[in-house]
Amino acid sequence: MAEVSSAEVSKNFSTYREMADGSRSAPEPVFVMHYNKPSVVILAAEEYARLKRRDKRVLAAEDLPEWMVNLIANSEMDPRFAYLDDEAG
Repeated sequence: MAEVSSAEVSKNFSTYREMADGSRSAPEPVFVMHYNKPSVVILAAEEYARLKRRDKRVLAAEDLPEWMVNLIANSEMDPRFAYLDDEAG
């Protein structure tokens, strides 16, 4: 993982773009530092798209639609997994 200043990225953007998209070696994110703190990350578009797809699959319990909460509440566990309820485990 590379960490570079914004000035360095500005001077050599193509180098860091190639580093992030993996066109010359294995892709790796490039952290752009601002006052010695990570500010933004240069990331391959494919990796960004993968992360955005994952984003859409995650919901907090309070954000679940009512129909899904009802479905979960009324579901029954497969008997093969009853041992998971055993507190002595």
